[in-house]
Amino acid sequence: MIDEYLANVRESVNQQFLNIIKSDSQVSKAMLHTVLAPSKCIRAGIVRAAAELEGTLKKESINNLETAVEAMHSYSLIHDDLPAMDDDDMRRGQASSHIAYGEATAILAGDALHSLAYEIVASDANLSIEQKVNIIKILSDACGFNGMILGQQLDLESEGSDSGDINKIHALKTGRLISASLALPITNSKLRMKLKTIGEDVGLAFQIMDDVLEVTASSGALGKDSGSDIKNKKLTYVSVYGLEPAIKNAEKLIEQSKNKIIDLDDNLNSKSLLEICDFIISRDN
Repeated sequence: MIDEYLANVRESVNQQFLNIIKSDSQVSKAMLHTVLAPSKCIRAGIVRAAAELEGTLKKESINNLETAVEAMHSYSLIHDDLPAMDDDDMRRGQASSHIAYGEATAILAGDALHSLAYEIVASDANLSIEQKVNIIKILSDACGFNGMILGQQLDLESEGSDSGDINKIHALKTGRLISASLALPITNSKLRMKLKTIGEDVGLAFQIMDDVLEVTASSGALGKDSGSDIKNKKLTYVSVYGLEPAIKNAEKLIEQSKNKIIDLDDNLNSKSLLEICDFIISRDN
């Protein structure tokens, strides 16, 4: 069952965060507040499922890559919730970082998690120098000024407008890190490029479903304010295309992605990755 699979990933990632973040400073507490909060750990799950395709990385390295991706994702959530950004008071069923620890400490906690993602990769004892360089490049490309950061900027610029490119915003803000999660543990360069492309569609489908859940699920189910996008006059897939077309497009993207994964190579262990694709569409939070 995919729920059990992701729960196991989450347990491994949480333990690694506890092993690494041992300081009792306020910034460390703020970091743990976000990374240990209940989450689906889908990005980390994608890392593990992608690693299973080849089966070449050691378990310890896979765990490090899972944790690095979740550190990067958690940093983005902390900053996304800030008053200057989306101004959300709840995240993952608890107070957002800036509500619990103050705005300044939340910013520092996000900065620290961003740095920690690279530190975890650089400190891995089993990855080669070349592997580390490739992984850090993939991660930085996905989250930098031409990736997730640009997506966030375009998202801010589109508030109160219907003229933004919602596909581009979602592809950058959400899709790039999910695409990177698929590519990070892959050692074969040709397979890595194919998976990055597949990951772009999976990432877009994921964010489309987030937009759908924003208007169909309760705040309790989401673990955050379900009216946040409306409050902030956000451009969303639902606001641009409507609810049913949004769902159908997400389903189409996932179906296409699954077919491409199946067509990669019969020798690849794609079972978990295919199940995560299905989960992205069927999840209720």
